[in-house]
Amino acid sequence: MSRTILTLALSCAAIAAIPAQAADIGNAEVALSIGADYVTEYVFRGVSFSDAAIQPYVEATIGDFTIGSWANTPVSEDSDIGLDEIDLYASYAFELNDKVSGSVGGTYYHFPESDGGFLSTNDGADGSYEVNAGLALDTVISPSVTAYYDLTLDAFTLEGGIGHGLATSERSSLDLGLTAGLVDGEDFSYEYATAAAGWSFGLTDDAALTVGVNYSLSSEDSLGFSRGRLPTGDAFAFTDKDNLFWGGIGISSGF
Repeated sequence: MSRTILTLALSCAAIAAIPAQAADIGNAEVALSIGADYVTEYVFRGVSFSDAAIQPYVEATIGDFTIGSWANTPVSEDSDIGLDEIDLYASYAFELNDKVSGSVGGTYYHFPESDGGFLSTNDGADGSYEVNAGLALDTVISPSVTAYYDLTLDAFTLEGGIGHGLATSERSSLDLGLTAGLVDGEDFSYEYATAAAGWSFGLTDDAALTVGVNYSLSSEDSLGFSRGRLPTGDAFAFTDKDNLFWGGIGISSGF
């Protein structure tokens, strides 16, 4: 078991041990969730960062504040150059009116197998810090737009999305989504898009199983990890594929 998976497993076990009665802190409602996904490829903003991987996570929401941790650990032999990743994030959500909501937040991306220590960056080799702000509209297709700025890599990302959920039974739903974005960095820039379809089934009142398929496009050849794409130095060397079908299966539980 890798250090990343062990860390997240211990975190999930600790939260699972919290009694369900602990649902309020003062006047703030508390929600806890844990889960893990298996994906055939780890795709992030139009770039493949590993082949098949396990991705556990744990998240807590206290009123309008959310904190969480998410990890990626490659499991495919083709991902011998893929690194473990563990992210820490926090956000604050607020309403502007009955239809429009906003959010602000930040993320620390960390690579445990790198030489540097936790919370270090080493110009992006060990990790990076990113801030974000977004707006969402409460309508049938739930349009949203979010801006991200990576302070370490000096990279700006603007991403928009739409989505809609359809109930297929009392315990299941089909969720459809489309996201598109552009990335502008010091030594690289590209555009990307992903169409997603996921089916969720409630195993119990607190647990659900999800199966999803995705199709990603990139203006650069940045998809297809096992076929030869790596970050090199301060820039990305895009060398192989501009589109990719990938999928995943996951289980989650909320308290």
